[in-house]
Amino acid sequence: MVIAAERRDAAVQSACPHQLPLTRVRNVRDLGGYAYRAEDGSQGKTAYGVLLRGPSLRRLAPADYRYLQAYGEGLKCVVDLRSDFEVGHWPDPYAKGRDGVAYVHIQMLDQLNSGKFRDALPDRMATVYKGLLDDHAPSIRRVMETIDALGKNGCTLFHCRAGKDRTGVVAMLLLGLAGVSDEDIVADYVATQYYLGRGLRAQRVAVSVLLRRRAPRCLFEAIPAEMELTLAHLHERYGTVRDYLEAYAGVPSDVLDGIARRLQMG
Repeated sequence: MVIAAERRDAAVQSACPHQLPLTRVRNVRDLGGYAYRAEDGSQGKTAYGVLLRGPSLRRLAPADYRYLQAYGEGLKCVVDLRSDFEVGHWPDPYAKGRDGVAYVHIQMLDQLNSGKFRDALPDRMATVYKGLLDDHAPSIRRVMETIDALGKNGCTLFHCRAGKDRTGVVAMLLLGLAGVSDEDIVADYVATQYYLGRGLRAQRVAVSVLLRRRAPRCLFEAIPAEMELTLAHLHERYGTVRDYLEAYAGVPSDVLDGIARRLQMG
């Protein structure tokens, strides 16, 4: 069992090698380093220093801010995907323009964090992710337009609360747009379990206390099946990631071309 766990951890690290070495915030990761195949048949690896995914940034240390300022061409934009409730209770440290970074709040509601866990809990996380795709296309369009407009000359970091769910859906779309395989998209999602597994388990305990009953374990895990089901739903209902973003979410083609081009410069 120990050997199997070591092999699993090595596979995760190999698939997603670039967690930033921040001192107080885990699971801030670069979307660079993934093999892609573009629509024109060209191949390569996604560029580092273009897009970062992460959890809440409120615990960043002074050394972490300096690291992000110096990373790649420097952090230029933060896109906060949390609800108004979350932002009101736990403000983002970049909300007031710290270090010259543009901050944009684009609310992507999910029935867990946004409902403060008071609504009926979903049967599994794929249900939440499908809902984000089907019901929150306007927010997803704004995310893509913001990344294209404000991230051209540096690095953009998008995040939610844990960096798993809303962030995971946006990362799925960005990697898929660049031509990254579904297998690698799933691996990128599962990496959150490796980096935040202990923290997610602690969240489950806290929510269980709040609810006065045990919260479903699936809500606090990043397991392959959840992203696999989400990708299957996307392909079956919309076609490719680009089909979804352009035809359903209404993202202009030049915006999609710009994002894909930057990610494919690696």
